[in-house]
Amino acid sequence: MRTIRNILRTRRRLRTAAAAGAALAALATLGGCGDSATDGGSGDGGSDGKATIRFAWWGDSERAATTKSVLADFEKANPDITVETETSDIDAYFDKLATGTAAGDAPDVMTLGGAYPREYSDRGALLDLGQVSGELELSKFPESTLAAAKFDGTLYGVPTGGNAIGMFVNPEVLEAAGVELPDTDTWTWEQFTELAAEVTEGTPRGTYGFEPRVNDTLGVYSGQRGTPIFDEQGELGVSAATVEDYFAMERKLLADKGMPPAELVTERAAVPPEQTLMGQGKAAMTITYSNLLGVYAKASGADLRIVDLPGEKQYEQPGTTVLPSQYYAISKQSEHPEAAAKLVDYLVNSPEAGKKILDNRGLPFNSEVREAISPLLDEAGRANADYIEQVAANGAPAAPVPPAGGSSLNDVTTRLDSEVLFGRKSPAEAAKEWVAEMKQALDSV
Repeated sequence: MRTIRNILRTRRRLRTAAAAGAALAALATLGGCGDSATDGGSGDGGSDGKATIRFAWWGDSERAATTKSVLADFEKANPDITVETETSDIDAYFDKLATGTAAGDAPDVMTLGGAYPREYSDRGALLDLGQVSGELELSKFPESTLAAAKFDGTLYGVPTGGNAIGMFVNPEVLEAAGVELPDTDTWTWEQFTELAAEVTEGTPRGTYGFEPRVNDTLGVYSGQRGTPIFDEQGELGVSAATVEDYFAMERKLLADKGMPPAELVTERAAVPPEQTLMGQGKAAMTITYSNLLGVYAKASGADLRIVDLPGEKQYEQPGTTVLPSQYYAISKQSEHPEAAAKLVDYLVNSPEAGKKILDNRGLPFNSEVREAISPLLDEAGRANADYIEQVAANGAPAAPVPPAGGSSLNDVTTRLDSEVLFGRKSPAEAAKEWVAEMKQALDSV
């Protein structure tokens, strides 16, 4: 989930999100516009049997280099298929994707996350992957890993891999502060906030106990209380009281100086890992996606650890679960669905592709690919794999599929969290607005 935005970036994001929302709504008209895979489109190649497809995704320069290398291998193995890439940072990616899809200019293969598979499939924008089952083999995927992109029995997306939210810890900063990490199997949110404040107090100015990076923490926090963000019926499951508690915890972190001031949080919000406080060795803890452990470890030069989030044994149940990192989906507008399916198949099923991608897009769900990459994982990669296995065994059941309208979660949480941090709204006021806005988002689709 995206990080807390700075104020100017948030205002710009809200304006563009509104435009993207209108574009996504326009996709509803596409359902009756014909399906090139079934309604006599141009098929899977021109008169010369060759096909050019477009592949869209988001990510940093390291992911870009890896992806281009994998695509070069794919084109070598499939000389009749040329892949053109379209990439951007995550802020711009979904706005551009919604606008392009509504305009009839969607990429053949797109990368989705969160509630987007549901929203795009509901708008008639995604191909039923059963139509290309001859090119896309999914027998090595546990059925549970496909559930979040299967609606009314139809599969619309393939997960790139799995990850989980985890707490990254820099032992060197803790040692410098003269504090010890509690038992992370049983630690509480109260212990966490106290520890963060102690670290800030015991280290030089500019180093902090905790750096907030993702809003997915709210999902874990609410799940621990037995009320996931969304319930099985696609309705809002979490209560205003839980959201208020979460905002209040952040306010306490801020007041006790366990985290940076609001201005610094927003200033660093959208920077890459190497420019974060954690990446520069100036934070003892941060919560983010498990597959990023190696990126942060490399940036900081420290031997980072990944541990359970606080509260996993404090409340009704664990809140952390293994989640699909991203999904590959094929546009229903694609003129080359079979070629697109061959690309997706290569990305998720080829051991050779897996040996290059490793766990960058999550730990592979295909057991053969996972076994192929295991010897190649570095220390951080192995720690990520061990953590995911531990969460799978001891964490929460798979979260309910995010409903259409659920993609508003990021923007709503980001904006109201910022209001709390800057003191413009109380936790109670922000929580009340959060519930009202999320209900409105779910009712609007």
